[in-house]
Amino acid sequence: MGAALHLAHAHQQPVKKRRPKRTGGGDGPKFAEIAHQIYQDDRANDQTRPLLLALAYAVTMAPLDEETGVWRAVQKALNPSSYKGDVRQLVRDDLPHYEPPGHRWGTDRLDKVCVGPRLRPHPHDDFLNEMKICGAPAQDKVVEKLPETGWHKNHWFCPRHRDHLIRVREQVREQNAAAPAPVPNRGGLLPCYFDSDWVRVYRWALDHDAWEPPVYGVRADDWPVPGQDPIPQKARLRLVLGGGELDEPHDRTPLESL
Repeated sequence: MGAALHLAHAHQQPVKKRRPKRTGGGDGPKFAEIAHQIYQDDRANDQTRPLLLALAYAVTMAPLDEETGVWRAVQKALNPSSYKGDVRQLVRDDLPHYEPPGHRWGTDRLDKVCVGPRLRPHPHDDFLNEMKICGAPAQDKVVEKLPETGWHKNHWFCPRHRDHLIRVREQVREQNAAAPAPVPNRGGLLPCYFDSDWVRVYRWALDHDAWEPPVYGVRADDWPVPGQDPIPQKARLRLVLGGGELDEPHDRTPLESL
């Protein structure tokens, strides 16, 4: 992933000295470089990508002074008529977390499909015949936690295959008990591009001071992915800005604080 940019440390006291405004149109080449990386990142969805681009613009291009910090420039860059949700919601959408299969409808073709053995071929030549599974609508499942990642694999069964459900449940009992916490597979893109106190920012977005980051960290580039080499660590650019408290009081946003 590309070079990360340092936004702000939320614990720092506000800078009393006026920041000089940027002149000459900002750093257009740097913005273009980061924007290209963001558009090429297939992990970014329709909610996260506009926020990443707005942050890249605010850090590299927007004129900043004592009245207009990075987050206020982000607010200005995100035209309310061109996206849905406020900045708090957009940051919350990037919260590092694990999303199990079937969490989003239509993302898992075996969601609520019985995986018991097929008794006779289906009249149509489809993937159910290839997998030799029942394929009937199912309501009960067994969750298998994979030993390397803690990721879930759902095994759905229809009433006709109740015996198979009981047997699989017993087979994975010890494995599930020993499985690690699941490696996150969603969110964590903001820290890949920008360096800041993201734990505090995510706590602000959740309005939950007790939230703790995953044991694997908040940065998606740092999460292990089975079968893939770790992403090489690259030098990150630092932009030191003054900032206030994100969480004091709760009705203030980082746009008002920084």
